[in-house]
Amino acid sequence: MMKRILTVAAVLAGFSAQAAWVAPVSRVVRGEELYPQSVTRNAEGHALVDFGLHHFGWVEIEDAQPGEYELVWGELARDGKVVRGEKGACRRWARTVGKLEGKGGFVRVPYVAGKDGGSFHPAAVGKYGVVMPFRWVEVVKAPGAITAKNVRQVPIYYPYDMAEERFACDNAALVKVHDLCKHSIRATTFMGLFVDGDRERTAYEADAYISALSSYAMSSSGDVVDATIDTLQWNPTWPTEWKQFFIRVVYEQWMHTGDTNLVFRQYQRMKHTKSWRHLRRDDGLVVTAGKRLMPAADGCGTQDIVDWPPSFRDGFEMKGVNAVVNALHYRNLRELAEMAKAIGQDEDARMFTDEADRTYAAYQKAFFDGKQGLYVDGVGTDHTTVQANAMAICCGLVPPERLKTVGDYVAKKGFSCTTYMAQFVLEALFLSGHVDRAFELMTADGERSWLRMLANGATITTELWDLTDPKFGIDMNHAWSTAPLNMINRYVLGVKVLKPGYEAVEVKPNFGPLKRVSAVVPTPKGPIAIDYADGKLTVKKPDGMNFGD
Repeated sequence: MMKRILTVAAVLAGFSAQAAWVAPVSRVVRGEELYPQSVTRNAEGHALVDFGLHHFGWVEIEDAQPGEYELVWGELARDGKVVRGEKGACRRWARTVGKLEGKGGFVRVPYVAGKDGGSFHPAAVGKYGVVMPFRWVEVVKAPGAITAKNVRQVPIYYPYDMAEERFACDNAALVKVHDLCKHSIRATTFMGLFVDGDRERTAYEADAYISALSSYAMSSSGDVVDATIDTLQWNPTWPTEWKQFFIRVVYEQWMHTGDTNLVFRQYQRMKHTKSWRHLRRDDGLVVTAGKRLMPAADGCGTQDIVDWPPSFRDGFEMKGVNAVVNALHYRNLRELAEMAKAIGQDEDARMFTDEADRTYAAYQKAFFDGKQGLYVDGVGTDHTTVQANAMAICCGLVPPERLKTVGDYVAKKGFSCTTYMAQFVLEALFLSGHVDRAFELMTADGERSWLRMLANGATITTELWDLTDPKFGIDMNHAWSTAPLNMINRYVLGVKVLKPGYEAVEVKPNFGPLKRVSAVVPTPKGPIAIDYADGKLTVKKPDGMNFGD
């Protein structure tokens, strides 16, 4: 692959000039209209329409005869009615009244904000106007009988080819979880990029990283990831670690697409303002001041977050030298070394490698507690958490002789964390050999599980685990909770990109308790077909793709 040598002028252009890019929402399409899976009557005689899946979009009804209508639509239904006005919860609903003229065809029911009109006041999404996530419609009044043929849901999303990826196995629970996560990725692209959910409709770096990994698992396209990176480069968010995830998502996009121009455009930003290199102390660890809000080099304030919300942090003790922040710092340096070499910055590549080596040594000295055999939360405490230890494994900081003890601890703690950190808990379990425990967590039906999300009425992954907990204003539509989708691709099926653009891949499955698997993994070079039955594994790769080095 040709290396690009950076001139001083080119470096400055890549760092300070905003590249031209197409507005992300222009990538969004109006999906196929969806008709109800069921229409029932509640105790008040209202028709309750269930479309089966949540989508972002709007409601249309047939203008067959003149008369007044009143509709309420939303994300949850209970006792035959759309749930509205739950205190402390972020459950989207809308109510509108109007008149039909009987002119025929379908008409869009307008969203009307205001008192008793809905749960929020969203901005329009480009040419599509105001959209919201919903599954249910309660028809309070209509000029004629409501049937499965005269009301419909109109979704908008990025046009993923949903047939490009396929996964089937002999574990029905895992298939349900896979399907939930796959639908979640497409459904949450209503703005043409990955956002943190409907509550804020904002791109966040950690959300983007997990969403990108899940997107690669179901699609050969990296368009939505590109749009998200383009947005985030000019709109950084506040958590310390989120800025570090900007480097991680750029790295993953480079590995997925092989696009060195992406690395070039973002290189100076990653080197100087995202990696926290300016906060390194002499031994190579970064000091981020724990709870204290501090100015950042990119003009956006920052604060260590570890996991969110705080009550899900497993009691993590915030210290000025933070184990999670420094684990990500180490991983960033390794990724920056690879990317620097890819664009001809060999001197920088050596510098990043040397810095990573120093950080590795300092990390072991500062955070490893020999008595416990575990990694502590920060300098100045002996407290341990699943967050610190899972991230240490995922970032490559646990040497082989310590991997069993640290992995055992993560396996025991399980999901003492949020759905966000579940990404790294599951990854740590696969990396430490706790494959069966990873399967157990992905297919569980307890309080902190994806099956519980489905049981509570979600069909898009939720921001936190349990919708019945009203303490937080959680979304019912958060793609950062789709870890099982990319775990299946990267660890169950074992597909790993070895060279950017899928020039070389590795396929080392971890089928665990599964006896039968049939899957198709999309890549930019074509699909990889994986079948497993009766102990026999068959892998078919596209022409021009190399397995191994």
